[in-house]
Amino acid sequence: MRPDDECPYPKPFPEDFASCPAYQARQFIPLDTHYQPLEPVLTCRHLETRALPERHRWYAACALGVDDARRAWARQVGVARLGRIRAVQRELAAATAPYTSRLWELKGQQLRALRDGRDAEPATTELRRLAGQMTAELDQFLRERSRAFSEIDMPIDAARQLIIVAVDRFISTRFAAEISFDVPDDVLQRFPEPVRTFFRPAAPGR
Repeated sequence: MRPDDECPYPKPFPEDFASCPAYQARQFIPLDTHYQPLEPVLTCRHLETRALPERHRWYAACALGVDDARRAWARQVGVARLGRIRAVQRELAAATAPYTSRLWELKGQQLRALRDGRDAEPATTELRRLAGQMTAELDQFLRERSRAFSEIDMPIDAARQLIIVAVDRFISTRFAAEISFDVPDDVLQRFPEPVRTFFRPAAPGR
């Protein structure tokens, strides 16, 4: 018997994956043992690693819960809104694509220096410079796509603050496993419902 909350779909997800109503594509760039970026793959924002009762065994769980919970979350956020969000996410991914690989290369250099007890400031400085360029381009993207953000009830000022928080967290995190893109409470409150539910779903069973 497999856990009820296990993600039933093959992974990594293909570019055109649309089988799950709650699927939210997220590009994942793993780092090898030398902190070198590997080939990017598509995962889901809701995917989590959880332990099986058997020792040292794990499975890919959906943070939203079982199939009914995934469908309920999609209805709560709005199926049409989710479709528009996915379209904006694809455009956002295209806008950040020229920076993504280099950012992860620099992040790997920074983490390797920290691990080896060397000066990580050169890599951190370059990381901040490149991230600043990307943030400026994303700011222009937000202005140009303000109507699309309005259609999904996502104020661009709040979206801009979320980008700044995510970039700062990416740069300052000292361990690759701890890089997180969770929305802080103060930023979350700047979004209306049900967009808050999109960013922070209720825990299964609540």
